[in-house]
Amino acid sequence: MSIEDELAKEIAGLDSSFIDELYNLQIPDEKTSLSEVITLGTTPVSEEHSKEVKSSMVENQLEETVPNTYGDLHDAPVEYIEILSSGKVGETKTIPQDTVITSLDNLLFGRSPEVIREEVGDSFWNLADFIDKMPHGIVDKKIPGIGATTLEINSKRNSIIVFPTKALAYGKHSKHPNTLYVGSEIKGEKEKVTNQQIEEYLAKDGYKKLLVVADSLGRLLGIIGKNYKDYFLMIDEIDVLQTDNNFRPQLENVIDYYLMFPLKNRCMVTATMKEFSNPHLKTECRFPITWQYNTHRNIDLLHTDNVTQAVIEKVISHPRDKIFIAYNSILQIRNIISSLDEETRKECAILCSEASIKEAGEYFAPKLGDNDTLPARINFATCCYFTGIDIEDSYHLITVSDVRRSHSMLTLDRMTQIHGRCRKDNGILSETIIYNTLGYVSVMESMEKYTATLLNKAQKVLKVLESADTISQGDYTLTDLFAIIKEAIREKAQERIAGNELINLTRKDIYGKNVPAYLNIDYIIERTDLYASYFMPETLKAVLGRQVKIISYKSLSYDVSPEQNSIEKTNKDAQNKLTDSYIQEAIDSIKVLSTTGQLNDNTLHLYIRQSRSRTKIFLERFIKLYKYVDLDSLLHQLWEIRASNSIAYKNLNNAVMYWALDEEHPFKVAIRRSFTLNKSYSASEIQEILAPIVQYHLHKILKPRKYVALLKAVYTTSRTSGNKYTIRGENPRGFKEHTGRIATKENNLLKLFML
Repeated sequence: MSIEDELAKEIAGLDSSFIDELYNLQIPDEKTSLSEVITLGTTPVSEEHSKEVKSSMVENQLEETVPNTYGDLHDAPVEYIEILSSGKVGETKTIPQDTVITSLDNLLFGRSPEVIREEVGDSFWNLADFIDKMPHGIVDKKIPGIGATTLEINSKRNSIIVFPTKALAYGKHSKHPNTLYVGSEIKGEKEKVTNQQIEEYLAKDGYKKLLVVADSLGRLLGIIGKNYKDYFLMIDEIDVLQTDNNFRPQLENVIDYYLMFPLKNRCMVTATMKEFSNPHLKTECRFPITWQYNTHRNIDLLHTDNVTQAVIEKVISHPRDKIFIAYNSILQIRNIISSLDEETRKECAILCSEASIKEAGEYFAPKLGDNDTLPARINFATCCYFTGIDIEDSYHLITVSDVRRSHSMLTLDRMTQIHGRCRKDNGILSETIIYNTLGYVSVMESMEKYTATLLNKAQKVLKVLESADTISQGDYTLTDLFAIIKEAIREKAQERIAGNELINLTRKDIYGKNVPAYLNIDYIIERTDLYASYFMPETLKAVLGRQVKIISYKSLSYDVSPEQNSIEKTNKDAQNKLTDSYIQEAIDSIKVLSTTGQLNDNTLHLYIRQSRSRTKIFLERFIKLYKYVDLDSLLHQLWEIRASNSIAYKNLNNAVMYWALDEEHPFKVAIRRSFTLNKSYSASEIQEILAPIVQYHLHKILKPRKYVALLKAVYTTSRTSGNKYTIRGENPRGFKEHTGRIATKENNLLKLFML
């Protein structure tokens, strides 16, 4: 079924008089400039600054590619000595500043970096040996550790450098005291930088070097105001934004801000460049760094059905040397450590984010040791230590890719980044990659075709939304109707990866406009391709073998011992208890906020940003429902379903929404008229009664079993011997009092009920 057919089916029966016009309305493919813009960031800034930023921001059109020149990369004219055909030395000449440079190969007039490397042997070269400042556009540096960030920090211009995590931003700030860290609090190290501190830094003499966490970029630009064009914006580790955007949707705002800057005042940098689906980024100047330091990798590749046991055996095989194990799962790391003998456990440390201190327990290591060495002999690290850090140490590298959880399954690019953390010559004593496989996966015929399909799906949905807005302009009778339509349409702009959660294909940009969620689409493509790589053991071997030298390959099977089962159960129970404690802390905080009059959406959203995943889910559910139900009842109900699947929450949500409807709301009136207390109904009778009501008020056709679920959210029922449901009364959840009501005139119930 085509997307048009799906959409048409979704909104069928609403008002056929305008459906044809809706679909036939011509919407230009090219976007037009917005007349209105929003205030940057979520933190309030001065009205003056807000106005300054607003006045300078417009939506970007596709721009022509502008190449780099010598003048873009050098502070002063570049001179060279001419070599005559006779071999004699000629006069000194100057390279014109407008000479186009397409790659690092062209930076030294007639002398490639490879030639220089042959002359100097194994001496390491940084970008600063060739240029004075970063090129504009998308810089594919191919290997980490060539000094891109340091080059921009030392450049003679104002710079804003964006990092995906606060650990990376603060780590660079610590090495460069002339910079200003802009981000949230780092426990034990740095308080949150205030707006006043930012303004004081901006007022100082000298070049401004602002190292900002991605989530804080909007706040920073709001303070800088209209002078943002005086800065060069560099986004470091751009591939991390692509990979993490699904978990941190606000990351794509960074791209919106990036496109605000003039073409020659912006760049993105990574050592593991991926393709972008965003058309604005496809026209960016590409600057490949073609010279290579010695990145030859010899890999021991190990496939297994028991990752824990495989890692243990590898750790034991290096009884004296330092070891660095990259594994993005603290639970599984704890399982490994718990399986080691007591003396070996004393040699372990876990490098992870501050948010995981309790999970890491006594093994938590807040940072690298002195002089960027590893803090222990056996070092485990989660994803925040996979990029951006510099390790000046010698160690055996063990990289684990575990398909049992999506977040612990690694791309080949991420494996390359992990290898690149070592900054010491010949510091990696050995490298082992341990992985397991799925054994099943739906493999796409073509990633290019799949990308086009996703973009097409997003664009079609957006065009219908835009058409709805256009048709309803100035007609308030249509505005409410189209709000319902748009709610139904948005559900179609989602995609599911390998049976996991739905991912949005559209988003609202910093201007408040509905646009394709390009980074989400990039993420879907990456993950889909990744699942294909872990289809069979030989698949990853073949793909990896094109990038590195596999010196050994084994596929080992291990039985899960009773001891391993016991350890894993104990640690899982401990993790669940810890998760419960986080949620209980959130509940306590909510109660305090309520008693002090500070319980509001802004405070809750701030809390959510600082929370762990399951606590975040709890709070997101709370924020949707707390306006309608008394606090004690709601917190109790949410606590009871905290470990349940999404169906339990949907049922609770629907119970709350029905409870909150005004007594005279047409949907509530229709249901009350259709069911009789103490009367019994079969599942088919419930469907027959509810189907037209749901279709009329919620514009949905449900699966048969969902009508029974909806009824049980509305009424307390009892099951009869004849497999019927007897209506016993309303308010099955026992809510005590209304804190807010849904007005009688509210007819967009799709945004409230979850069906």
